[in-house]
Amino acid sequence: MEDIKSRIIAAARALHFERGPDAVTMRAVAERVGVTATALYRHFADKDAILREVTGEGSRLLGSHLFRALEAPTAMERLRATADAYLEFALAQPQAYRALFEPGAEGAEESPLHRQRAAVRRFLRDRVREGMDAGVLAEGDPDGMALSLWAMLHGLASFHFAGITRAEGLSQRALTNLIEGIAASGSASAVP
Repeated sequence: MEDIKSRIIAAARALHFERGPDAVTMRAVAERVGVTATALYRHFADKDAILREVTGEGSRLLGSHLFRALEAPTAMERLRATADAYLEFALAQPQAYRALFEPGAEGAEESPLHRQRAAVRRFLRDRVREGMDAGVLAEGDPDGMALSLWAMLHGLASFHFAGITRAEGLSQRALTNLIEGIAASGSASAVP
């Protein structure tokens, strides 16, 4: 039974990746899995339940990447490791990443997807706040700085997917430029 659920989720994820969330219909998923659309209802109440599972899987994967960044020993290293982990997730799991962050994904305030996006924002804000508390980032608006960091990371991932540039090569340079811009006075020289 678990195998069929995994196959349903994989088919839905692939459809979402290839053609967007509107392409994820019970009929299309069933066709990919090789069962009838009616058979899907034994495992999922409706299309929204399948999409929630697809985004939930992405949330778990992203969380596992981000939480590894907490192992870094200093606030600045945790901030850099967080940025690296975000991009690593996006590049290693493009289907899951797009299901979480691309336009058209369900994002009503009470939705699991909205809560996941809010959790990412809080995680980034906490790393920025840590940097401020450690004196390596200038005091200011941690939420605004986290949003700037997130926008840069999402932009790098989007550029990578669009073939504009490779995110791997630019991520450290872009992050260094951003951090130097928000570094505490006198601490920019400490930015590796």
